[in-house]
Amino acid sequence: MPPSPHSPHSRRQAPEIDDVEDMDPPDDGGSRQVGQDKMKRLALDLVGRWHWIALMMVLGFLAATYYLAKTPKQYTSTASLLIKQQTSSVMARDQVDEMDMHSLEAMNTVAERVRRMDLLERVASRQDVRELPGLTPPAVNWMPELQRNKAGQSASGGDTTLQAPSPAVLAGMISGWLNVSIRRYTRLLDISITHPVPEVAKALANAIGREYLAEVANTRAAGRGNAIDLLGKESKEVQSSLEAARNALSTYARALEVHKTLDTKEAETATLQRRYLPKHPKMITAAAELRDLQEHFLSEFEIARRDESDKTYWDLAAKELPDQATKPVEYLRAARQLLLARIGVLESETQSSTLVYSNMLTRIKETSVNQESEESSVEVSSLARVPGAPSAPLPDKVAAVGTFGGLAGGLLLALVLIRLDNRFHTVSQVAGETGINLLAAIAEIRLHHLDVAEKEYRKRNPQESTPSHKDWDKRLVFRYGTSTTSYAEMYRVLRASITLLGDESKRKITLFASALPGEGKTLTSANFALAAAGQGRKTLLIDLDLRKPSLHKLFGLARDQTNGGITECLANLISFEDVICRETGQENLHMILAGKRAPNPGELLNISQINRILALACRDYEVVVLDTAPILAVPDTRTLAPLVDNVCLVVQAEYVPKGAVHRTLEILADDGTQLSGIVFNGFKEKRRLMGENYSYGYYKTSRYGRAYRYGYGAYGSDSEK
Repeated sequence: MPPSPHSPHSRRQAPEIDDVEDMDPPDDGGSRQVGQDKMKRLALDLVGRWHWIALMMVLGFLAATYYLAKTPKQYTSTASLLIKQQTSSVMARDQVDEMDMHSLEAMNTVAERVRRMDLLERVASRQDVRELPGLTPPAVNWMPELQRNKAGQSASGGDTTLQAPSPAVLAGMISGWLNVSIRRYTRLLDISITHPVPEVAKALANAIGREYLAEVANTRAAGRGNAIDLLGKESKEVQSSLEAARNALSTYARALEVHKTLDTKEAETATLQRRYLPKHPKMITAAAELRDLQEHFLSEFEIARRDESDKTYWDLAAKELPDQATKPVEYLRAARQLLLARIGVLESETQSSTLVYSNMLTRIKETSVNQESEESSVEVSSLARVPGAPSAPLPDKVAAVGTFGGLAGGLLLALVLIRLDNRFHTVSQVAGETGINLLAAIAEIRLHHLDVAEKEYRKRNPQESTPSHKDWDKRLVFRYGTSTTSYAEMYRVLRASITLLGDESKRKITLFASALPGEGKTLTSANFALAAAGQGRKTLLIDLDLRKPSLHKLFGLARDQTNGGITECLANLISFEDVICRETGQENLHMILAGKRAPNPGELLNISQINRILALACRDYEVVVLDTAPILAVPDTRTLAPLVDNVCLVVQAEYVPKGAVHRTLEILADDGTQLSGIVFNGFKEKRRLMGENYSYGYYKTSRYGRAYRYGYGAYGSDSEK
C-alpha cells in the first residue's frame, strides 16, 4: 500500500539545520519582558480577587469602629521642668560642671532619671496620690453588649472606686501612663500622664515633677556634705604621706652630708693624682683621708638604711646591693647611687604632696563658702492642668489605620490565595503560564440559558418544524433554537481557529485530548464536529476513547451498534465503510462509535491500522474529528497524536491542576508532538474577571445582549441552524 498523504512524515517536520543555526540567542530584553509579564499577571490576579481585599478593608473599618466604641477616652496632662546649667561657685570660677546640660545626652539622662521605678514608687506611696478618685481605671470589656447581657454582666464601665494597688504595682501602672519628652531646641522637659480621668492625669504629672525636684535638692545637699567630708579625709591622707616623706628625708641628712664631703675629697684626690706618684707623701695622705671618708659614709649609710622610717624601701632595694666583703668597691658605688635616687624620689613626693595638700585646704574653704551660693539645677516651668479634650483615641486616625490595615491584610490574603491556587480560572492565565496558542475559550454551559433560547426561538418561529434532536444531550448547542446562542458562537470561534492553522486540504484530522478525565474533551469534539458540519463540510466524528467512551451518550445512541464500531474496525472484523453511523440527526455529520468493549484497548491501536483508517477517512470526508483518551491516564493518545494534523488540548477551568497541564505539555514535547493549541473549557464569566477571558460574555446585564443570545444579534442564524 503506498504511503498515505497523512503519514507521520507529512505532519512532523523537523526544523532545518540552517534555521536552527540562524536562531538568535535569547537576550536580556526577553528575561525583562518575562519579569514584566509575571508582574502584570500578579497584578491581574490581585484585581481578580478584589472582593477579598474589599471585604478585609470593610472588616478593618468595622474593627476600628468597634475599637472606638469600646475604648475609653484618654486625657493627657503635662507638667514642664526647666533644666538649668549648674551655676559656678562663687570662689572657684574655673570649676567644671558636673554635667553639661547643653548636650542632648545630658537632657536624655535627666529624662531617664525621671522614668526610674524607684522615683515612681515614691510617687505611688504618697497618700494624696493613692486617695485620688478613679486612680485605677477598670479593665475594658471587649465583649459585645449582647453577649455581655447574656452573660449577666453589667453594661456599666466598671467601678471607678477600686482600691489602689501596692506601690510597686501602681508604679508599674504609672510607668505605662507616663511619657517624658524633651521639647525641641529647649531645655524644657515635659512630663505627660495619659489617663481616662483628667484630674488623675493632672495630679500624677505634678506629683512626679515635684518628687523629682525634691530628689534633686536632697541629692545636692547630701553631695555638698559628702564633698567636704571626702576632701577632709583625702587631705589627712596627703598630710600623713607628706610627714612620712619628710621623716625619711631627715634620716638621710647625715649620710647626704658625708656624701657631699666624699665627692669633694674624690675631686681633690683626682687632681693630686695628675701631679704626684702614688708613693708621694701627699698622695698617701689623700688616699688615707679618702678611705676614712668612704668608711664614714658607709657607716652613715648603714645607719640610715636600717632606720624604721624607710625600712620597707631598703628591704626591697637590698637585692641590688652586691656583697660588701668580696666586692667593696661595687658595694660603695651601689650604695651611693641608691641613696641619691631615694633622696630624689622623696624630695619629689614632698613637693607634690605639699602642693596637693595646699590645694585641698583651699577647696575645703571654697566648698564651705559655696554651700549657700549654688542655685538649683531644676525648677518647675509650668504645672499640669486639667485637660479639656481627650487626646486619644483619634477617630480619624483609628479609622485610617483600620482601613489600611484591612487593605494590607486583604492584599496578603489575596497573595496567599494566589500562591495556594492550583487551577486555571481565566484565558489569560492559561496563555500566560503555558505559552501555548489559545484556540478558543468555551464558557460553562448553563442549561437554563439554552432552554430560554429555545423558547424564544419557538416564539419567533412558530411555523418552523422541529428537527429530531430530542435524544441529543442538551449541552450540544447546535440544536433547534440554540445555534444562535453565544455558546454556539464560541464553538464557531474554535472552528475558525482550527481552519486558520493551515491549508484545510492538508489539515483534515483534528484530535481532541485532555490531561485528566472529566475536562469536557468529548463534548468539545462533538460540538466542534457539529460546527464543521453546520458549515456544509462533510464531517466524520470518531470515538477513539476505547477505555471509557461517551460519545454515543451525547447523541442518544447505543454504544454497540449492529454494524459495529471502531473496535471491530481496528480488529479487521468489519470494514471501515460498514462501521460508519450515518443517521446522526445532523446533516453532513457521520460518526464511528466505540463499538464493543475490548479486553485489550491498547493493543488495538496499531499504527498501521490507524493510518489506514485515517487515510480512508480523509478520502471520503473534509473534516475528521477524533475524541481520544486523557493523556496522563493512559498512553493511547500519545500513540495517536503523531498521526493527526491538529492536536488540541482541552483544559477545564477551575478543575485540572496546573501541574497536570504542564506535565502533559512536557510529555507531548518529549514525544515530538507539536500542539496546535489549547481549548479553555468551562470557564465562568465573572464581573471581577472581565477582560481576562476575552469572551463574548453572557452575564445577565451584559451590554452586548442577553445571556442566551449572541452579543451582536443572531448573526449567522439564517445560514447555520
